[in-house]
Amino acid sequence: MNTFTTKLATLVLVLFILIFAIYQGWRGLNESYRTESAYEYEIAKYCNTEGLLIRTEEEIPWEGSGQVRYLLEEGAKFRRDTPIAQVFSSQEEAEEAARREGIRQERDLLERIQHSTDTSRTADVETLNREIALTLRELTQSAAQKDLEEVIQTHLTLVEKIGRQQLATGQNTGFGERIRELEDQLSGSGGGQKVYSPKTGYFSRYVDGYEEAYTPDMVEDLDAASLRELLDQEYPNDPDSFGKSVTDFTWYYATIIPKESAEFFYSGANVELDFIGSGEPAVPGKVVRLHQEENGEALVVIRSTSVNADTVSHRTASVKVSFQNYKGLRIAQKALRIVNGEKGVYIRSGYSVRFKKVDILYTGPDYYLCRVQYGSTDQLNLFDEVIVEGTDLYDGKPIDT
Repeated sequence: MNTFTTKLATLVLVLFILIFAIYQGWRGLNESYRTESAYEYEIAKYCNTEGLLIRTEEEIPWEGSGQVRYLLEEGAKFRRDTPIAQVFSSQEEAEEAARREGIRQERDLLERIQHSTDTSRTADVETLNREIALTLRELTQSAAQKDLEEVIQTHLTLVEKIGRQQLATGQNTGFGERIRELEDQLSGSGGGQKVYSPKTGYFSRYVDGYEEAYTPDMVEDLDAASLRELLDQEYPNDPDSFGKSVTDFTWYYATIIPKESAEFFYSGANVELDFIGSGEPAVPGKVVRLHQEENGEALVVIRSTSVNADTVSHRTASVKVSFQNYKGLRIAQKALRIVNGEKGVYIRSGYSVRFKKVDILYTGPDYYLCRVQYGSTDQLNLFDEVIVEGTDLYDGKPIDT
């Protein structure tokens, strides 16, 4: 009896061990084929920076006095024979000149509307009515703030919209009489002394006294310590200056990049410079100098040939530097396999394993972004079940359920 009991206990133990081994093998087999779906992912690389703007520029010489009325916007390009400003002996004369300029712009605007063949801009009467009401409110606000220049510009916008509305509704077939009235008001001299620059360039009222000191020649020898000192200085606008001319469209932005963002930068990289807090659009640039510091930071110099108000009106600026965005299918790095020299991944397709090729666009810390190949049968596709853990894999291998 004892012998039978012993045999039975031994048999139960053997069966238990066998069942446990089968279970562990089944669990291991299933775990060895753990998958993750390939999904679309986008990388937006950027770095907020503080930097120095370096240009070829010079102060516009002027020793006169009086009320100055500028004729150019910040960043506007001009030729040597283009008047930059008018100087008047009194505020009244300056305001009269502004009024005459508004009359001239209204005349030119009505002439353009009258000769326009673009009927699409006058066809939507309902939209024009809404825009007229909105512009009237803006005009009232400008008048309340006693902003003469804003009143003139808002008035011109209103004239354009009303003119197009009248043409669209047939209330007016032309503006000949009004144009003649405006021309009569423009008769006679406008007065004021016009000011010109001796060189062609881009205009700015911002003058800090470093126009001849901070030139593109300093870019090659600039180091991080020197740049930090320059960034710590104050660069107030000289209230007694008339303005300056930026005489070359190529300018530079020098900045120091923190260690955590330094890996984004490399010589020749195309970037976008977005001046923080500005209403101007971002401008393109290219990294032309990169110097790695011992602490992991990097001195970066970016060159650009796009000019706007931001690029001429600051000495130092807060700028968001953005790189090319990468968009593709995200896969785990450990899923990548190389088969016969081809990079790819194994996916679970029904009850079998398939090998699909990938075109890697970007390498992250533990993942890759791969090009999306819609409609391809041998390239990785959206929502494919990528095998991230598995052994003894090959194309066509059956998978037990």
